[in-house]
Amino acid sequence: MVRLIVKCFVSVGFMLGLNISTAVSSPVDCSVPVDQNPLVQKVIYFEVGQSSLSKKAQKKIDDLFDVIDGHPSLKICAIGQADKQGDPEANKKLSLKRAQSAKDYLIKKGIAKKRIETVFRGEAYGSFSLWGTGEKADEDRRVEVIAYKE
Repeated sequence: MVRLIVKCFVSVGFMLGLNISTAVSSPVDCSVPVDQNPLVQKVIYFEVGQSSLSKKAQKKIDDLFDVIDGHPSLKICAIGQADKQGDPEANKKLSLKRAQSAKDYLIKKGIAKKRIETVFRGEAYGSFSLWGTGEKADEDRRVEVIAYKE
């Protein structure tokens, strides 16, 4: 079912005109770490409406890089997500931009582009807060960066 959800989001992205060609052409299958236990997982949080990485987020990705560097067989999946505030269509685009920010940072650090796939979930799929409002809404604005073996 999770694989179907990821594929549906990719299809919806094409219909919305989102640039997700890296997700489609990538040899990485992000549905694998969702279905199985990842070797390493870091959750990166964002401010409202933002897709740029904070220093704290960069540190988390640095920690992930320290584990995966030197292990070229590991694949990386960056899954972007937004809270339920604002326009749902804008949140889909924002969640993909957040995942792309994590990917771009890993590429800058030396991870091969083909090892990293970005996908988006839009609004709070599997959210911490039921409605994405209130004190837990900040936990919905996140990217899960997952490293796993194929």
